[in-house]
Amino acid sequence: MANKLSVTIDIGTTNSKVSLFEIATAKLIFRESFPTTKKEDEYGELFDLHVIWNRLLEILKKIVDEHSGNIDSINISSVGEAGVLINSDRQVVTPLIAWYDKRAIEYISNLTGKQKQRIYEVTGLPAHTNYSLPKIKWLVEHLRFTRDQKYMWLNVPDLFSFFLTNQLKTEFSMASRTMCFDLEQRTWSKEILSIYDLENLIEFPTVIGSGEIVGNTTAGEIEFLKSESISVRIAGHDHMVGALGIDLHSKDLLNSTGTTEGLLLIDDQPFLGNKSFKESLSNGIFTNPEYYTLFSSMPTGGNAFEWYQNFFAISKKEFEEDSKKLYERYLNNEISLDDPVILIPHLNGSGAPFKNGKSRGLMYGISLETRREDVLLGIILGLCLEMKYVSTCFPMERVNRMIAIGPVIKNPLWVQLKADALNKEIAAVKMEEAVSFGALRAAYSDFEYTIDYETVYPNFKQVQSFNNLLDKYSYLYESKQFLVEDNYLSEKDPSQGTKHVFFS
Repeated sequence: MANKLSVTIDIGTTNSKVSLFEIATAKLIFRESFPTTKKEDEYGELFDLHVIWNRLLEILKKIVDEHSGNIDSINISSVGEAGVLINSDRQVVTPLIAWYDKRAIEYISNLTGKQKQRIYEVTGLPAHTNYSLPKIKWLVEHLRFTRDQKYMWLNVPDLFSFFLTNQLKTEFSMASRTMCFDLEQRTWSKEILSIYDLENLIEFPTVIGSGEIVGNTTAGEIEFLKSESISVRIAGHDHMVGALGIDLHSKDLLNSTGTTEGLLLIDDQPFLGNKSFKESLSNGIFTNPEYYTLFSSMPTGGNAFEWYQNFFAISKKEFEEDSKKLYERYLNNEISLDDPVILIPHLNGSGAPFKNGKSRGLMYGISLETRREDVLLGIILGLCLEMKYVSTCFPMERVNRMIAIGPVIKNPLWVQLKADALNKEIAAVKMEEAVSFGALRAAYSDFEYTIDYETVYPNFKQVQSFNNLLDKYSYLYESKQFLVEDNYLSEKDPSQGTKHVFFS
């Protein structure tokens, strides 16, 4: 297998990547990225399945034309929760709703407290519009499906592997993001489906392990792949696949960065207790199904920097220069954290422990002397304080270090502030695409490789400053939470909202 090659596909929120590796050495031969195309309908945002799939085929054809007969596998990972329904004729009959789309909010807000708790006990997930089940209910209701046939839900990797092989399979880490999968029994839950009256209408594919073969391209409908005899495999949910790529251990906390951020811990037991339920932490199954995952997403990550660039109408290069100058000043102890600008970065809703899509950002500390660089520092401080706030929901006493992957490793100020905020060493992995490498490792675990990373240590002079800042951040966070909840109640029933009187 010394000369055999493997293709990995990673469908991300903002960009998608297709990589070609030499299997024996894990050497990267080729990589191409393209925007994950979206479109809007009257209800919200969709992934443009037609455009994305055709772009993937163009890249796959380019690879096959150059390396025909030498490709052993195609391995697919993606964002979680997004998918489509197919009918009994195996035709796609729904749009591909983006994972973050909030159109299904009514199917969460109408749940009783008892139903939400039962959903958590069975699936390990807090009831939320991000997950697949409320999207499925929305599709069934709004597209007025008849009940004379059954429909099958396919996550993005399931759908693409189906297109390539005509086989219907899914994978554990993807299944455990649907809000329909019994975490401990490892079966699809008719009990949870019955909450939405879908138990006799919706079905799901057989679940297999990460990296197991779904099928072969010889059985598919893609002409240029039929003669290639390439195995197709599902690697899994991108955060989990990235964790596999950097060899995450149970005493490591993964910080996966990108458009959003995630914190991930693995354990041989799920965290299904009342504390995790109240704090809206997400349980799941790891790419190695012997382990469970404890996960929390922060809906704002790198997209805060995109907002910063757009707000001040500056280029990416100018943003990087601003970050570099702040980093140098921070290292030289020229920046005080006594009373900085602070952003609560809920620019796209909030995650645990107050998981709410209607949550909005809040910036505190602006004065007439505030300059652009102060706002940037406030954004990065806010991202780090949000991470510190969320991390208090995790069993941090067992965590020895944090491992950081993704765009954060290119921003040394962000990494240093993370170390100072958590008072933990940060291993910043120097791997361009951990998810792509993880997809390769899911299929082929027997090659030797070395993980290259830089260890960043906390500045103990700043650790106490962050502890003090967290007190202020917590107060602002909890105060803002009341505003969000009050607004939500007012929208549901105006008589329930608090009446605010302002005097001039």
